[in-house]
Amino acid sequence: MDIRKLTTDDFEACMTLSEYAFQFVLNEEQVEKRREEFNSHNVLGVYEDGQVGAKLQIIPFQTYIQGRSFAMGGIAGVATWPEYRRKGWVAGLLKSALEEMNRNKQSISFLHPFSFAFYRKYGWETYVEFKNYKLSTDQLPAKKATSGTLRRGNPELSVLKEVYDTYAERYNGTLSRNDAWWENSVYAKKGSQRAVYYDEAGLPQGYVLYDVKERKFTIGEMVHLNEEARQGLWTFIANHDSMIDEVTLKAPANDTLAFQLDNPRIQQEVTPYFMARIVSVEQFIS
Repeated sequence: MDIRKLTTDDFEACMTLSEYAFQFVLNEEQVEKRREEFNSHNVLGVYEDGQVGAKLQIIPFQTYIQGRSFAMGGIAGVATWPEYRRKGWVAGLLKSALEEMNRNKQSISFLHPFSFAFYRKYGWETYVEFKNYKLSTDQLPAKKATSGTLRRGNPELSVLKEVYDTYAERYNGTLSRNDAWWENSVYAKKGSQRAVYYDEAGLPQGYVLYDVKERKFTIGEMVHLNEEARQGLWTFIANHDSMIDEVTLKAPANDTLAFQLDNPRIQQEVTPYFMARIVSVEQFIS
């Protein structure tokens, strides 16, 4: 098995394989963004007959665990051409990836599995799950007056980062986000509308990223640092009641929204999401 570190010269071959395996087609602008990301990732591939037959990417991240930041390798883009499957190539790539992450002192690894059973064989296990909520407008938290101010618009990224970083440290498995991740994976995917809650002193204490379409309020991300901010954000959402019929959102698995409702009989579903494994026990403990 000829496993190599891939370079920018292999980008087109990898992109063609990804589009085939994951059944998508990117436009020119999206391809260029992927090219930029490719250059910052650690990409391994199996060569066969002079071409890339299988590949995976190791994306460098920092993740919070017990309030501390850990170097994490995110496994992504695992794909093999159909004619080369069932040859143990992915197993070989995962072994090489673990060795590579160990050398780079990435003591923990996350991935989003196509099959939990498949990756369990290689040491990853279910780590992150989240709640999916769907509420009708008459089920929303009661509107409450707060002493702060809600500002809708396009806040500076530094404002959202300040709130998110304080919030993220409280959870295990949250990412420490750089500017590129905010632009490409948060702003681009979690809603085109933004609103920030500021306390009486003018300090940001929470925000919501969302979209309102076809009488649905879709929350891509809602972060609040205290109860006042939570009430302020939900009051803002409830003030859309003449425009919407339902609200949907994803929340941490330990979220307590149901306890804050007059009628807790709402639709909620727990979804297993990410898997994780320790790459190096020695590095992780130290």
